[in-house]
Amino acid sequence: MSVRDADMPIRSIRVSHIVLSTEELAKVLLDHLKEDEYKDREMLLKVFAKMAKKYSACGTRQKGGDLGFLEHNTSAPELEKAAMEAPVGVVQGPIKSKFGYHIFIIT
Repeated sequence: MSVRDADMPIRSIRVSHIVLSTEELAKVLLDHLKEDEYKDREMLLKVFAKMAKKYSACGTRQKGGDLGFLEHNTSAPELEKAAMEAPVGVVQGPIKSKFGYHIFIIT
């Protein structure tokens, strides 16, 4: 479901992310993921997962960056806040947290 009802609070969302040590690298990967060739959602998610496996500093890298369902107070507050406000299927970031720079997508 890609449209959210503004009157309904969001309880949990499914998030994939890539955690990087520098903002510069995060921006390079983000720019690559926003290229026109990835307008197809399925292709974008495959490329995102491949990049997560190759570049992410997070333990979720083996799962293509899949955090599963993100609920309130279960991850870095900066990522949580940005993710709860983000549209489905659009790569977002970079978001800085104590873990590094996050690029993420709501799946």
